[in-house]
Amino acid sequence: MNTHHPHRSTSTPAPAPGERDYPLAEPDLAEEQNARLTEALRGVRDGAAVPGALRELAGKVLGGRLALKDVLDDPSGYRVLTDGISGMRESWRSMSPQDRQAVRATVEERADEAEGGGRPR
Repeated sequence: MNTHHPHRSTSTPAPAPGERDYPLAEPDLAEEQNARLTEALRGVRDGAAVPGALRELAGKVLGGRLALKDVLDDPSGYRVLTDGISGMRESWRSMSPQDRQAVRATVEERADEAEGGGRPR
């Protein structure tokens, strides 16, 4: 059985036995955005440090059992995402102003790169 996927890096394991792995094809997103989102979800699903419930949620989306737009309507999806956001909020609050500014700068840089090197400063 060939488990090779053209977009999967060699370090990303295959989905669990019996589970399919569909690339996302959200109609409102560009092909490149769908590819990035698919890779991000695979990273979450396969991440050893990621909580199990979040890995399971990513697996549902990649397996075609849950549409991305329906994640918050799924009780487990809602719980996992809101718990995660709560943890992020607490982490943000505990950061120093300098650390927060560093995070903002990194996010801006990544956004500029995604836009093609974009905005003048």
